Amino acid sequence: MENQAREARPQHRSTMRVLDILEALANSTAGLTMADVCREVSAPKGSISPILHTMADSGYVAYDESTKRYTIGLKTYLLGKSYDRESSSMGLFVAAMREVTNACGETCQLGVLDHGRVLYVAKVDSPQPVRLTSSIGRTLPIHYTAIGKVLVSELPEAEVRSMLAEPLERPTAATIHCADELIAQLGEVRETGFAYDREEATEAVQCIAVGIRRHGVLEYGLSVTTPSYRLSPEKRDRIKSALTRAKSHLELALA
Repeated sequence: MENQAREARPQHRSTMRVLDILEALANSTAGLTMADVCREVSAPKGSISPILHTMADSGYVAYDESTKRYTIGLKTYLLGKSYDRESSSMGLFVAAMREVTNACGETCQLGVLDHGRVLYVAKVDSPQPVRLTSSIGRTLPIHYTAIGKVLVSELPEAEVRSMLAEPLERPTAATIHCADELIAQLGEVRETGFAYDREEATEAVQCIAVGIRRHGVLEYGLSVTTPSYRLSPEKRDRIKSALTRAKSHLELALA
């Protein structure tokens, strides 16, 4: 009953715009102009301008006079570091991710489901000179990410379909074409415990993911990403073994 009441509670528009602005800036690598922000949050300049100015004056966003672009501010960064410092669970994840990377030599990422997209919350980089370039705080669609597939693998089909906007975004020629293809792949994920991104998000890059449960509920996706030319059968087996060990250790620690 409490969860139903929480879901039905109306959202405060101004607060949601602040959060939308922060998410938009977090997903931008070069910062956003005022016009960019308005477009990203689908709101007029008259509504966004006073919010942005207040956030800039308070230090939660930064403004570059030379480029006319806004970026994440120091106070927002410090809030994030505070969460990282206080979260014992995140420390467990990062330690397990380091073991995965040490075992297979590739980048390990952690993601959660956020408003129908994958939100990447932690990463341990590969020591290899050629490796994945990604950002913590970035969100991506579920249908072409291994973590996205594993996170929705146990949801009702109707709920999964509701997260997809067709025609589906297709960043590469290997990306699935329609919701039916994703639903078919999710059956394989449930059977094997592994989800795959076979050059669907980025050309010549592949990803393998497993789900992590807390108290029996699938809450996290843990993945390893590697250039396709390094993904030999032996490397694939090593990655899957490392992910399986991390999954077991993490679920035991989180129980």
